[in-house]
Amino acid sequence: MNKKYTIAFFANTSHFFRVFMLNHIKQLNKKYNIIICCNNPYSLRKNISKNIHLIDIKYKRGVNFFFDIKALFQTTLFLFKKKPDLYISFTPKVGFIAIVASLVSGSSRRIHWFTGQVWATRKGFFRIFYKIIDKLIFYLSDKVLVDSPNQKKFLIKEKVISCDKSYVLNKGSVGGVNFKKFNFDQNKRIKLRKKYFINNNTFVFLYLGRINEEKGIIELIRAFKEIESKFDVLLILVGEVEDKSLYKLLNNNHKIRHFDYTTKPEKWFYVIDILCLPSHREGFGNVAIEAASFGIPTLCSNIYGLKDAVINGKTGLYHKVRSINDIKKKMIYVIKNKKLIKKYGLIAKRNVKKNFGKDLLTTEFLKFISKNVKLNENKKF
Repeated sequence: MNKKYTIAFFANTSHFFRVFMLNHIKQLNKKYNIIICCNNPYSLRKNISKNIHLIDIKYKRGVNFFFDIKALFQTTLFLFKKKPDLYISFTPKVGFIAIVASLVSGSSRRIHWFTGQVWATRKGFFRIFYKIIDKLIFYLSDKVLVDSPNQKKFLIKEKVISCDKSYVLNKGSVGGVNFKKFNFDQNKRIKLRKKYFINNNTFVFLYLGRINEEKGIIELIRAFKEIESKFDVLLILVGEVEDKSLYKLLNNNHKIRHFDYTTKPEKWFYVIDILCLPSHREGFGNVAIEAASFGIPTLCSNIYGLKDAVINGKTGLYHKVRSINDIKKKMIYVIKNKKLIKKYGLIAKRNVKKNFGKDLLTTEFLKFISKNVKLNENKKF
């Protein structure tokens, strides 16, 4: 009887698996034993098969010497005990911890999935340090995945990765879009606009994601404040505020509404007219393709991580990075050109249906595993 091989996944949070990986894991579980390692993995139990093993490892965001050493010890102990045939890691710190743990424990087959670069907007020591970490992760991995073609080009240009050992699934993204979940309904739009006291003619901008300076929130809010008195507009921001100083910008303005992190981001796409992604850096704009499935275009920064999710002048518009004036100009443009914006939304919907469906991405991922991860061989791939 053939052995059923084991694949382990490492990431910071259970939320990551819930949002991006459930379809992949469901299909992989038909052929392989699956282990998920992250913070609070047990919250996934209702979403996954009972035969998938869950390991709680306390990975923390940022640098925390005590917790990082503890996480390294837990990861090394896990690899010693379970000896998975392959592991796949996400995010730089978790990837680095897993690499070190695998070297200590003697584990061999390693894949890391690049989903953005912390160092892309940094300067000096921190840029050099985090870039070296990514280089080490690549060098010590057998293969790497990158979640967008333009990010791959950037990493090759920066001499972090090479072309022959790196792969992108189809047109990009980690998990693609669930069209059953992200699908427009006019009746829900009417109902939710009434619920939140939004007039039919009000033009609504949305930002959805972590709220911090690197996401371009300061520029977005300041640009919006320069136009709010001239138009019937509303800016909605949905997500956890990571930089508490931003509360000053969020408060005392009835045209700017903030809502906390949500497990149902799709409800906000019923309400809005355009998505805003003013980020300084991104790996891939997954929220942009989710919005596109509703026929919603995106106004975003002209950065490598968003160019594969948004096509300028077709599925959305670019603005200059960190430019309050350019964001303001583009906001005014989309308000005054509603018919064109709807056209962009229709093109965006066709594009996402063609290139970013979750089943398409899962098929590509399974092909990658089958083709590149030869688990039935005793040698490294």
